[in-house]
Formats: sequence, structure tokens, C-alpha cells
Amino acid sequence: MSRAALERAEKAVIGEIWTSDLAYQNLLHLCDVIGNRFAGSASEHRGADFLVERAREYGLQDIGLHEYPFTGWSRGPVRLEITSPVTRELTAIALPYTPCADLEGEAIWVGEGEEEDFQRIGDGLAGKIAVSAAETSPGPGKRSSHRREKFARAIAAGATAFLFVNQNPGGLAITGSLAAGFPAEIPGIGLPKESGEFIVRMLARGPVRLRLKIEGSFYETVSKNVLGQVGPTDQNGDFLLTGAHYDAHDIAVGALDNTAGTVVVLEAARALATVGDLLPMPIRVVFFAGEEIGLVGAWNYASARQADLDRCRFVLNVDSCSTGTPGSENLGLCGFPDLVPYFEALGKKMAYAIPVKDSLSAYSDHFPFAMAGVPNASMGSRDTSTHLVGRGWGHTAADTVDKVNPKSLQASAMSVARLLLRVAFEEEWPASHRTREDMVDTVAKSPIGWYVEKFGRYPFQPK
Repeated sequence: MSRAALERAEKAVIGEIWTSDLAYQNLLHLCDVIGNRFAGSASEHRGADFLVERAREYGLQDIGLHEYPFTGWSRGPVRLEITSPVTRELTAIALPYTPCADLEGEAIWVGEGEEEDFQRIGDGLAGKIAVSAAETSPGPGKRSSHRREKFARAIAAGATAFLFVNQNPGGLAITGSLAAGFPAEIPGIGLPKESGEFIVRMLARGPVRLRLKIEGSFYETVSKNVLGQVGPTDQNGDFLLTGAHYDAHDIAVGALDNTAGTVVVLEAARALATVGDLLPMPIRVVFFAGEEIGLVGAWNYASARQADLDRCRFVLNVDSCSTGTPGSENLGLCGFPDLVPYFEALGKKMAYAIPVKDSLSAYSDHFPFAMAGVPNASMGSRDTSTHLVGRGWGHTAADTVDKVNPKSLQASAMSVARLLLRVAFEEEWPASHRTREDMVDTVAKSPIGWYVEKFGRYPFQPK
């Protein structure tokens, strides 16, 4: 009976998704009408209201809001100029949660900002301004450090400020939060590739002095996770959880990161709601707020629902899932390498293989659940056709609707819905929860272990 129910449900949800353009229409509304939905803003609150409205319209159950307080940040003007050996103002923007600043100092280029780059400089960064490349595209088997790791190395080296340089051309200043909802340790600004390369060319001639002035404000506000559920109403047995963050950065609408993920999860939930009577367990749906400022919504939700998480079979996070063509989805497990062969085999059974790997990543909404020991994965995708480095259009003003392929939204929504169905119907689920101690040990042995040891928290974790 369960196999027959799975086949009926799977064909039904595939049909729902492939014959609908609702995901793209919802993307247009969130981006074009509501706007960027930056954490704590009125736009974010309108986004939450819209998602509640759609969830109710699509037949989700137990719809509600999980509200939490935090410290918000508002952008002010920035001025960056070279004062020596020439005088030149450069394009730059503040990185969220930077403190205000008015300072001058010598610039030091730290290359890609990896550990070996800082080791090469040694004590030479103390009292100076670190200038680092943003995320890069490392070769096979290599890892590019996250912005927060590069920033932390600059702090540890005694830098007075941090400049983060986009590695893609086009005059696009890059953004990205420096802290998880609290003022950062030192000021930081984001630069377009062209501004950063001008500094590097000047450094080839000799010492370069910079002056920067940053204005902004901090204030107390609230954000809201949007909650729903499909399937049985039983609250005592196992359940699945899927989610995506609906906030974006204030300089763009975040069409790829992560409005696309939001509408994909919404569309998958809409389709699954049509077969709710066939589902063997509930599937909880969460649209997280505040991811871009440090997973604040996910940390708050995981903390508030901690007592329930021991019954959670699997968490599927969806982040930047439609940056490539249909079929370019990939699955990243976090702390559960034994599930790699399971999902590889599952892709073959679905006749829709999805590349899967396990690597500890602390920078999307799956991570708080990983640290609670829950089997988890994050679905994303990669567009190699643009030849862009790192995040590509992400975290810049160019993360706009025109970059999104509507068919990729359908393919990703289909993948999410089918993965959730298959896991829900699995009679012999091969994964067990890990203890918190196990996960802490895994983090300690990972590339971010040094960060946790030095700062006493994960790279993006609210105080």
C-alpha cells in the first residue's frame, strides 16, 4: 500500500509543479512588489504577510508566525578614498553590522584571505587595513573560506578595518553581513572588483594609505519566521522539516539568493498539500527570516523547537537552488556522510540524479539543526555557464529577477517535493541522530574549528 501511495503522490506532485507557473509569479511579486526584505525591515514583514497569505491559499495547515527580537542595522553613507600616493575616491558600500568609523591607515593586500595568506604577512597587519578578495572559485578538492572567516583572521591579526573585494567585474560592490545580529568587532566595507584592483595596482608602486568613513545605525526590531505544515496532523510521531530563507540584502531583491529558494519550497508545499491524505508523516515548512545576517531566524526557531527535534527525521534546507539550468541541483549534507550513498541511490530510483556530498558548512539555515544532531542537507545549484567567480551575482545589486530561469524553479520544486516524499515513505530510514557532543567534535576538526576555539561561537551565531 505504501509503495502504491508513494507512486500516486509522486506523479501527482510532479504534474502539479510542471503544469504551474505559480513559483515564478510568486518570485515576481516578492521581488518586484515587496522588495528586498532585509532583516527587520518593513519589507521583510510584508514578505512574511505574503507568505502567510499564500500558505493559507495553498492549503497548508498550522500556519503561523514565530516572532523573535534582535538588533537591526540600517545603512548610512560610506566614503573610501586613497590619500597616498594619489588622491582618489573609490566606490564602496558598508558591510552589514559594521560599526561606524572615521579612520585612516595603511592598506595591506591579503590576497584570497586564506590562512596561509595571513601567515605570510605575519605581524605586518597590526594597526593597518586588511584588503581581501571575496569568495573565490577554488579548484577541485580545495575550499574557499567564507567572508566571516577572512574577517576573523583580520581581527586576530590586529587590523583596524576590513575591505572585501568582489572578484567579478561590472562595478558591483559586494555585500555580506559581518556579524549575526550584533555590531561587528571592526568596521568593514565591500568593494567592486575595479576598486580593489586599483588599490592592488597602487600597492605595486609602494605603500598606500586609505581613509574611510562609515555611517549607519543600530536599533531594536523583530523578525518573523513563517510556519506551516502539510500531511497528517499527528504531533507525536516522526516528521520532516523543509525551509528556505525569504530575506535578502538591502542592496538588491535577492532573486537568486534566496527568493528562488523561498518560492521553490512554497511550490513544493503547495503540490504536497494536494496529496496530504497520502503522506505517512507531517512535513513542516518554515520560511526563515534573518539568514543573511547570521542565520538568526533558524537559530531562534531551532532553539524554540528544541524539544521536538528528536522526532525530526530529516531537514531539507533550500538555498540558491535555481542559479543554473534545470537539472543542476546539488545536495550538501552536513555531518552525515553515511547518507551520501543513500541519496545517490535515491537519485537513480527517481531517474533524476542529484550530485551529493558531505561537508560541514556553517553558512545556511541547515546548520543550527545539524548542531542539534538532526540529519540534514541543503539543496543549491551552480551556474557554470556565466564563468563568474564565487557567488556570481549573489550579494550584489545584480541579483535580480532576470537572472532566474522559470524552468529551473519548476525543476527545483519538483526535486524538493520528490526528495521529501521519498524520505517520508522510507520504511527503513538509514540515519540516526547524532549527539551534540559528536557534532561539536566534528566542528572542532573542521576548517572552522579554529574560529570556534578563538571566538567561542560559530561563525554565524547570535550572541
